Amino acid sequence: MLKNRALEKIRAGQPAFGLSMSMGESVVAEWFARSGFDFIWIDEQHGTFNRDSLLRTIQVIGPTDTVPIVRVGSNEFFRIGRALDAGAMGIIVPMVNSAEEAEAAVHAANYPPRGGRSRGGARLGLFAEDYSDHANESILVAVMVETKQAVDRVAEIARVDGVDVIFIGPGDLSLSLGCEMGSKEHEAAIIEVLEKARDAGTASGIACPTPEEALRRADQGFKLVHAGSEYGMIMSGIEHARETLGIEG
Repeated sequence: MLKNRALEKIRAGQPAFGLSMSMGESVVAEWFARSGFDFIWIDEQHGTFNRDSLLRTIQVIGPTDTVPIVRVGSNEFFRIGRALDAGAMGIIVPMVNSAEEAEAAVHAANYPPRGGRSRGGARLGLFAEDYSDHANESILVAVMVETKQAVDRVAEIARVDGVDVIFIGPGDLSLSLGCEMGSKEHEAAIIEVLEKARDAGTASGIACPTPEEALRRADQGFKLVHAGSEYGMIMSGIEHARETLGIEG
């Protein structure tokens, strides 16, 4: 039987906290996975991952209770299937702007009769002999709301059967809205997504730059909560060292 701690927490109404990785460094994945977080977001879309480094990262995370979730590069059948065949226990699909696009993501992530995922993957027998019998109930499917168009349609997107999480990308959302991150307009759109998804019975998630922000968003009701990245940690550490030593950049 497949176990997905992040999805189990969300279904129980609890927040699942995770970190993200944009660099294909397996030692970082090892440290993250053994630090007690619920999930690691592996960023294929904007990260430096190729097929080999994606696989190695998932392999390193696998022996722990932390769940590997891949943000795929795009909403394409083969990309979603390839990430899941590598052993990902969830997908985050970027730039989903309609119910039809959400349905396509669900179709790619699920075996028949719910979807059209192809049976295969040399690693999947390591997780369970009957993997395909349980995967549909154990794989987390999150679709990203990142545009004004998606905000306007979030109620119908959130009602798509098989979508577990409506995930907000706050950076791209600010670009689409033409406003600053953290502005009143930006925050109003975030809360609108949260409330409309909740009304549809679907959990919401959001990317946060710090653990403090992650806690604030969890208190608002977000359930899949990104709490920082290795890139952010490295850059903040570099900045702290520069300021402490008086080094000008």
